Amino acid sequence: MSGILACHKPILAAMKRVYCERLHGIPVIPLLLPNFKEDLPTHAPALHHSSLSGCGAVRGSASGMSEAGGNSTENSVWGSTRQLFQKEAFRDLRDPLVEIVADPAQADVHLLPHNYPLVAGNTDYLRRCRETAVRHNKKIVVFWHGDGMGPVALENSIVFRTSQYASKLRKNEHIMPAYAEDLKGKGLFVRDKTDTPPVIGFCGWAQYKNAKNAVGSFLQALPHEAYAALTGYPQSLSFIKGLKLRRRVLASLSRSKRIRTNFLLRSSHSAHAKTIRLDPSRARREYIENMLASDFVLCIRGDGNYSLRFYEALSLGRVPILLNTDVRLPLDDVVEYSDFVVKIHIADMLRIDEIVAEFWALQTEQSWFIMQIRARDAFEKYLSAPRFLAYAVEHLF
Repeated sequence: MSGILACHKPILAAMKRVYCERLHGIPVIPLLLPNFKEDLPTHAPALHHSSLSGCGAVRGSASGMSEAGGNSTENSVWGSTRQLFQKEAFRDLRDPLVEIVADPAQADVHLLPHNYPLVAGNTDYLRRCRETAVRHNKKIVVFWHGDGMGPVALENSIVFRTSQYASKLRKNEHIMPAYAEDLKGKGLFVRDKTDTPPVIGFCGWAQYKNAKNAVGSFLQALPHEAYAALTGYPQSLSFIKGLKLRRRVLASLSRSKRIRTNFLLRSSHSAHAKTIRLDPSRARREYIENMLASDFVLCIRGDGNYSLRFYEALSLGRVPILLNTDVRLPLDDVVEYSDFVVKIHIADMLRIDEIVAEFWALQTEQSWFIMQIRARDAFEKYLSAPRFLAYAVEHLF
């Protein structure tokens, strides 16, 4: 086994000037954490309303953003007491990537400073943001980290979102990576190519919590399965939520002699305080150890059409097996995903063992080594939270 060297080049991005109105008591998006260091995630915020206040233009200071009254919410984008592990994704996000200005006319773009689901129901706030942007002929940059796939109720917006179907992606939308912790410090090494069958790993939610969960999954999948059977159009299976797809694929792989399995199946989502059923430190340790002990990591969508596991696997230099549920990956015009990802068409989900075994047989020691290096390199250069945000500011705003 060989070590993977992680480089630490400075993030380079053109400093853009942004104007935004902040809702007091609601977390800011990670892009603004270097500007609001006091907002670095430590605990769930106490939320309350406040009236609109004046703002002064200063770089890297909270006084450069106006505040407005907002709706109370229990959701957060990062590291609250409910969303476990996510705050670690931003530990290297130290230097401001944008300059906050007080005058909306002086901004390059306007920015929604909160994760969109947190303010989607606050129509008055969104109307103010829209009217201000229209009055100054500016675009509004919006971040939507989460499972939702609906439209953003803001005209003239540039939307960055984690979840969407490739066939339904709107012209103003960009797919962004999920905010994933860089796990390089947990044991980064390259796995050797062997003559034995490859190991496919999976640790996560793949068991029904109860009968209600099982029935709900069945009913949600039924129309999509029926349509695929009647029309011969397997792509409709992409609309089935991840739990059902995971169970089907994992059962198929468990019966195979072509590959070796390294599965740790759980009956709940272990990255959220409300659903985790075991000690968080143990859950995290087992999750990481599972990936490190595997050649490939099985990555299948959750409720949203994206996989956080996909990015965490890349951070460890592991090769993801990505079930293509009409997925669009971030920066796919820049990142050569085919160099380090095994993408499986939804119609072939019960043939993953055959496809992976054939792929494994074609690899040499050198090609397998390079593939793992490229996986880590893509995460480090483009797909970690700090790197993607820097790229987005510089090239996509």
